[in-house]
This record gives sequence, structure tokens and C-alpha cells, in this order.
Amino acid sequence: MSQLDSPVLPSTARLVSASLLSMVVAVVILVTTVLPAEYGFDPTGIGARLGLNALHATDDAAASEGSATIAAAAGTPAAVAPDSTATDAALAAKAEAAFGANAGQAFEVAAYSASIGELRSDTFSVTLDPGKGAEVKAALKAGEGLVFRWTASADVAVDMHGEAPAAKGTWTSYAVEPAQREAAGTFVASFEGTHGWYWQNRGTEPVTVDIEVTGFQPALYRP
Repeated sequence: MSQLDSPVLPSTARLVSASLLSMVVAVVILVTTVLPAEYGFDPTGIGARLGLNALHATDDAAASEGSATIAAAAGTPAAVAPDSTATDAALAAKAEAAFGANAGQAFEVAAYSASIGELRSDTFSVTLDPGKGAEVKAALKAGEGLVFRWTASADVAVDMHGEAPAAKGTWTSYAVEPAQREAAGTFVASFEGTHGWYWQNRGTEPVTVDIEVTGFQPALYRP
């Protein structure tokens, strides 16, 4: 039986040389391709010439979009500038997502204004001497409203109006009557400020005015 030849093993020097060459090749690949593509770090400029930096930018955009989607699903605002402007189109999208599309459904987002205040009812009474007048008002934010009713013991002149903060000598009137004994209705503030009534007694006897208001006003007060 013939004896098989023993394989010739590479020398230690050749093994060391091969290992060093492999390490050099790995470092070159790392610096020229992996770092630009994965981390956007391109010390040699080769990554930019090969278009690998674009991969990193795409990954960043996808990560940002994914974070925003996760945050929205969790009910947490994403780190982007929010669009706080409510529109009919946005309301329609919410309605379709919640209940499905409905061809007969219309949208008017301006009809609704949310309030974080406490719903309350307030009453106020003021007596007007002959020839004298008085105001009763409430501070409201834009979009907040009132349901009101007032009565007087005799006819009075009335100006229902509002004033913007720090206004001097300017106001906006909503309803004016030269002689009225009672009124009731609803009111929605179109701007932030103080809103209410000015009554004037043009008779010869004192007149008492009583008003009741329900809404999100902090209080009724007499300036």
C-alpha cells in the first residue's frame, strides 16, 4: 500500500501576511463604504462619489417617519411643528377614519369651539338711578359663548358689546336698543376680551336689571 503525501502547511510568515492583508481590506471597506452608508461619516470622500451618503439620509428620513407614526399611534406628539389649524377637510378625514365615508355628510368645523373651562351659571343685579348707566361683563376667549337672559323693572337703553384687551375708547357692539325691558339669547365671542351689556336708565325712577348667564365665563362682574 502506497503512503499518502502529507499536506504542506503555509508558513507562519504567510499566515501573518494574509491576516494583515485581510485586516487592511476590512478597514478600507469600513472607511469607504460602511461608515458613509450607515453613519454618514465619510473621511475619504469616496462614499459621496459612490452615492453612499444618500443611503444614510434615506435611513434617517425613514426613521423620522417611523418615529412620527409610532408617536401618533401612542397618542404622543411627534417632534415636528404641529398644524393647529382645524379645517373641514381634516374633520372629514377624521370622520371617515372613525365611521367610514358617507356621501350625505357635510362638515363645518367653525361651528365648534372647545373649552377647558368649567360650565357655570351666574346671576347679577344692578340698580340704575335716573339718568345713570352701568355695565355687567364677562371675560371670554375667542369662540367661547354664553346663553343669557336679562330683565329690567322698566325700559332701559342697552348696548351689548365687547372690548379687546387694553382697548381704550373703542368697542364692538352686537345689539343696541333705545328702549327694552328684557332680552334673551346666545352669544359667541369673535375675539378674546370682555363682553357684556351697558344699560342706561332714561326714566325718572330707579330701574333694577337682573341678568342670568350660563357658559364658560370665569364670572360676571361690574367694571
